[in-house]
Amino acid sequence: MRRLLERIFEEFTPNARVLVAVGAATPFLVVYFVLHGMALRHEEFRQGLHAGPVVGLQALFLLCSAINLGIGLKLWPRRWVNEPADDLTQLACLSIGLAYTLLCMLSGTFTSGTNLILVGVLAIGLLLFELRPMVVAYLVCAALLVGQDIAVIAGWLPYAPALSEGVFPGGKPAWWFVWWRQYVLYAGWAVMIGLLLFLLARLDHLHENLTRLSYTDGLTGLANRRRFMDLLGTELARQARQGQELCLLLIDVDHFKDVNDRHGHHAGDAVLRDLGRILMASVRTPTDLPARLGGEEFAVVLPDTRLDEARRVAERLREQVATHVFQDGGQRLRVTVSVGLVAARDMNLATLLQQADLALYRAKETGRNRVVEAVERAP
Repeated sequence: MRRLLERIFEEFTPNARVLVAVGAATPFLVVYFVLHGMALRHEEFRQGLHAGPVVGLQALFLLCSAINLGIGLKLWPRRWVNEPADDLTQLACLSIGLAYTLLCMLSGTFTSGTNLILVGVLAIGLLLFELRPMVVAYLVCAALLVGQDIAVIAGWLPYAPALSEGVFPGGKPAWWFVWWRQYVLYAGWAVMIGLLLFLLARLDHLHENLTRLSYTDGLTGLANRRRFMDLLGTELARQARQGQELCLLLIDVDHFKDVNDRHGHHAGDAVLRDLGRILMASVRTPTDLPARLGGEEFAVVLPDTRLDEARRVAERLREQVATHVFQDGGQRLRVTVSVGLVAARDMNLATLLQQADLALYRAKETGRNRVVEAVERAP
């Protein structure tokens, strides 16, 4: 269900969302039409109703249902076209909004839960539609509600025009009116609570996505520099407390500028994406953290790893890259990497990175396509 709702609100085209709105609202209008028709035919119910306003409301329900059906037939062939039909969208907003607003006005906003449904319809509409058609529909419906309030206060209109004094025989509400009112009240609460829970779930989902994006490199899908620095600092602090082993690999693609110059940046990006996949496949997940620090520079944090184990990981990674055929369209490329390896022993973050960078520099200076261990240790 959550996946379906997310697809409706995020992936559907504007026309498809209009179809969802009219498809969801029309059955409720039909149900109201049937129930009110049955009430008009029942003697006991009819005594508590003013037939004229109810018949007028029935006609409105029929008209709005017909409009929604026409909108659905018109938009169905264009449901996946990502160009909104502004006129039909506006008509759908007005049709749905006016139907529920008139229902609210004729039954009394203070004696039923229809106002809750109206607010829920407005909130869902703001999620489904663009702001402009909803603002127009909202202003029209708000003008009607305010106009009714003014007319009731001035004595020009009765409160709840669809209801008569017969709805309160002996000064108490009729049983059928109590049931109708409670049904609409609970339906309104269900709409509002369901919408609130969905919005809270969406906020959690958006927060997760934002957090993931803030820690993820967009090209390779690896952790970015920010995530790398945060985790490395955390692991260094844990090592200081527990005395666990910690190693760091600093990796640079050899002659990467030549790849971009000869084959284009698109090919360079393809190499970096493939390298990211090789890194992910070469380490323990989720214990180890491969990251792209920027450009062609990568790193791998290896918690709870001895120096000899880290050396084997680095050599295996270097060999996999050297034997891998990188492809971009019809182009077949081969690249190598240089790796600087350092085991963190009583080092702070700055010293650890400096030692890894020096080891990487020596790997590149001594011929590239090799793993070089840091030899200097912090005092």
